[in-house]
Amino acid sequence: MKIIVSGHGNYASGLHSTIHLLAGDVANIEYVDFTDNMNDIQLSERFQRAVIGEDSAVFMCDLLGGTPFKEAVKLSQVSQKDIAVTSGCNVGALLEVGIELTAYSASAEKLAKKLVEISQVQTKVFHHRVIQVNDGAEGI
Repeated sequence: MKIIVSGHGNYASGLHSTIHLLAGDVANIEYVDFTDNMNDIQLSERFQRAVIGEDSAVFMCDLLGGTPFKEAVKLSQVSQKDIAVTSGCNVGALLEVGIELTAYSASAEKLAKKLVEISQVQTKVFHHRVIQVNDGAEGI
């Protein structure tokens, strides 16, 4: 199983930098940026090369409907490989799943669902709360 991270600009290389800082080199993850000097055909070719030698792959794309997402979906539809495509997943999900990736044996769709579920669980809003101090109490 392989995860291919892709997105606009330096999204993929940015995630690579973050994952490397937190966990070092994580096997079976490839990072493919879609930069302004590329077109959809060049991106598609990079994706095709990324899955050579793989039976299964999950694409983790930045935006639903963006060019990386659309090209990954196209590849998943014409390939005989087990390929799933996600969008909007976060670095926490990639880190958690990436560490377990070398021993992963289920389907690409199951891994894709796990990436999405972890991303949803980790997406939170911090709520400020007023802390009341009891000025009349004895203490330290």
